[in-house]
Amino acid sequence: MKKITFILIPILIISFFSCQPKAQDKEEVTPKAMVTVDYQMAEKAIQWLEFVKTNPGMENIRQRFMEEVAPTKGCQSIIHHWERFKEWDTEKFYTFIMEALQKIPTDKPLKNEDGSLTSFGMRQKLWISALENTDQLKQDLHQLKKAQVKDAALSLARKYLPDDADISNQFYVVLFGASSAFSVGEENGYDLLQLPETPTGEVYVENVIETFAHEMHHSGFSSCTEKHMTDVEDKEKLFLVELLAAEGMPTHFINQVRSNLNKMKSSKNEMYQMLASQWEKNLDRLPELYQEAEKDVMLNMKGEITPQEILEKWMSGLQGPAYVVGSDMFAVIENHLGLEEAKKVAQDYRHFLSIYNQAAEKAHTAGQKAFIFDKKVAEQLQEFTGGN
Repeated sequence: MKKITFILIPILIISFFSCQPKAQDKEEVTPKAMVTVDYQMAEKAIQWLEFVKTNPGMENIRQRFMEEVAPTKGCQSIIHHWERFKEWDTEKFYTFIMEALQKIPTDKPLKNEDGSLTSFGMRQKLWISALENTDQLKQDLHQLKKAQVKDAALSLARKYLPDDADISNQFYVVLFGASSAFSVGEENGYDLLQLPETPTGEVYVENVIETFAHEMHHSGFSSCTEKHMTDVEDKEKLFLVELLAAEGMPTHFINQVRSNLNKMKSSKNEMYQMLASQWEKNLDRLPELYQEAEKDVMLNMKGEITPQEILEKWMSGLQGPAYVVGSDMFAVIENHLGLEEAKKVAQDYRHFLSIYNQAAEKAHTAGQKAFIFDKKVAEQLQEFTGGN
């Protein structure tokens, strides 16, 4: 499955993998799961920040970063993440950090017209705090290493996947300051700068479990579609449906974002508040989004809209409209057909609209409102192979 930028926000949707005790903090292979966790980039970056605080000079700062931080697999996962969408490499990432640390000048604005922080403003806030609080970062990293959430995350992910799902993920704990979590193929990054916390300042372990489970779900989802959709010759023409299914399923079942919006709105964390605000805006126009999804699914199958255009429209913001529509579709399916029917989507998402329509029709019978996709579009999607 083609992976997208998954910007998962701390309280409910972050991507991280907490470790097992030292003896188990290595690659673990089970009959259908292989998961690794790597803390090296975070460790090296914290050491580098402590070096920066000694004011050793710009050239020495750069040299230490390039020699010790940049080569780590975690740092390279950040490069792999953003180079899919923009001109991006290690040098640009270094500049990205140094601007945030106010070590090199930039004219990037810190706030939007409404007074909220821009993405650069948020990045600067995170990196300056990191520079000033390296001891806290060490404590946070220790908490992550101590927490035993691997088995819980695997169990949670498997609960919402078909039995034949194989899970294979590489998790990297990093210092980034942009995406709080991201996924690139089997590589998953988790930003130590944006840890979810309890009111007492402890790592929010339950949220960590959900976050890792979310990313494991992507891996299992992908393995299932590879097994059951071998007749599809051009998956790019199914990109939007894949996006709605792959993001909607774990967002609904694992993270339960919609039911936690009030918690996010009342949080002191600005990113939680921003995410809740974006969700509410998209929920307010949900009927319109369904209509747009129907139109774009058809355009996508015809090859008249590209994956990049879909990304820009449906994945914009912290969590784009694809998350909201997809999770709502799975809510309708779960409520009226049950979990087992929902799992079928993870095997072949060409059935997504048809299964959803069955559930939506039951909702109508029960006197509930639910969008119903054009049956011809649903049928065409179900039979799609991409061949001539």
